[in-house]
Amino acid sequence: MESTKGYMAEGHSVTRPPFFDGTDYPYWKNHMQVFLRAQNFELWKIVSKGAYILPQDEDTWSKDQIAKGTLNWSALNMMQCTVHPKEHSRVSTCTSAKEMWDKLELIYEGTSEVRESKVSMLVSDYEMFKMNHDETFSDMFARFMVLINGLKGLKKEYSESDLVRKILRSLPSSWNTKVTVIEDSKNLSTMKVDELIGSLMTYELNVKRKETEENPRKSIASKASNKVSSDSKKSAQQEGSESETSTDNENDEMAMLTRQFKMFLKFKRRGSGNSKPFQKGTNRFDTSNKKSDVVCYECKKQGHMRGECPELKKKLKRDKFIFKKAKAMLATWSDEDDDEKSQATSGDDEIHYLMARSDDSSEEETQLGG
Repeated sequence: MESTKGYMAEGHSVTRPPFFDGTDYPYWKNHMQVFLRAQNFELWKIVSKGAYILPQDEDTWSKDQIAKGTLNWSALNMMQCTVHPKEHSRVSTCTSAKEMWDKLELIYEGTSEVRESKVSMLVSDYEMFKMNHDETFSDMFARFMVLINGLKGLKKEYSESDLVRKILRSLPSSWNTKVTVIEDSKNLSTMKVDELIGSLMTYELNVKRKETEENPRKSIASKASNKVSSDSKKSAQQEGSESETSTDNENDEMAMLTRQFKMFLKFKRRGSGNSKPFQKGTNRFDTSNKKSDVVCYECKKQGHMRGECPELKKKLKRDKFIFKKAKAMLATWSDEDDDEKSQATSGDDEIHYLMARSDDSSEEETQLGG
């Protein structure tokens, strides 16, 4: 780590020239001009115009020539002391202050063609300059002045009226009211930049003050609205819990009825095979058999056929009632899976089959009885 003992920061001494380390040449150039003029105006003339021409033989110098020679060497000494050792290596062969000045200007500003290119770029930035939405007017003006100073360093300057109009055009739409007032009440051709800046900064401070005063009101209103919304959420949750409870009860009832209906369908499928198979060598529709010898397949009693069985009629009537009720429940039961739906459909077909079978039996028995 380099020692900073004896180091004096720039700006703490009026006799110390501005230091140039190879960065921000326009800044150093401007400060160096002011420093040389403040020390001795003759020094600035030597740096900008050239050294005094004196005879080669210093022994023949008069007092006036000695004073001029001293100024020549003082200007060269200041130029050598103001640059960083790395920068001094670029101008170490120069024998005069003007030569050093011109060499640094050529290195960091370039030739006339390079300066024109830089001016063109800065002019483009100047035309496109706008205030950002997230910056204050002070920050915007600071950026604007950096751009203007860069143009000025390249000998491109704008009039006061041009700068005033450019600043007003650079403001966002939220400033339209203030811009309109300034354009209507002021003469932009004679208005100074400092006057415009003061007016706009005052307007910005007033806007911020109003926003600060309105913030407490907004915070109180937001707290009240948050409280109302939280209360409404709680009541909605309570109502939702009650409705969910009632819905759950209804769902339980429907589930129970559906399970009962499924059990009924399984029972019917098991009972469909109770009829006796056809025996070889017998005539199932033999009319020679007596009615008293006929045995009902349903109740296992003699004297009537299955189609005339009173118990079968009661059972079919009861099955129709249960089927209609279960079918209505299945129409509203949307959460049942495909398997359950297929079972319900098969149960429906089976009941229709039983009903058709009973009708056929009754018709057969009617024919036999006739």
